[in-house]
Amino acid sequence: MISALRPLEWVLLGVAALLGLLMAGILSNIGDAPQWLPAPAPDARTQAAPKVLNAPSASLDSLAGTWQAPLFSPDRSPDRAVGQAGVSGLSSLVLTGVLLDGNVRVALLKRADGPPLKVHQGQTLPNGWRLEQLTPRDARFVLDGRTQTLSLKTPRLPPPSTTPPITLPHESTP
Repeated sequence: MISALRPLEWVLLGVAALLGLLMAGILSNIGDAPQWLPAPAPDARTQAAPKVLNAPSASLDSLAGTWQAPLFSPDRSPDRAVGQAGVSGLSSLVLTGVLLDGNVRVALLKRADGPPLKVHQGQTLPNGWRLEQLTPRDARFVLDGRTQTLSLKTPRLPPPSTTPPITLPHESTP
């Protein structure tokens, strides 16, 4: 029966025998011992203490140019002072909302040229005006004995139209 095998069958039988020997070698742990590299010699650079770098010290006078001519400002002009940024009156502010909830009393204001403001009752605006009284419709501000009141704007609906409604022509349905 073995002599009756064709050449292709002999090749396949040889491949199967080689694979069987390979599997037997793997299962018998041949070649599993690791081969380690020798330990490196100690380096003198790793033994030395690291050099500590200190930040340079600068006096306040040497940094004066930093805020007088800002580095990233396109016109390189000094920043405006906070106290001068506000307007003496409240003409550039609009009352956009009022929040009254227990002890929380907040006025929501919109500036004409800046971000919106949130002011609690008793707080002072950047321009010096203090929120004295807050009602559901009004906010009263005080500065040096002067008072000014901002009111919520009430949107109104337009008056009803006087034109008659659209009428459809009378057509018979099929």
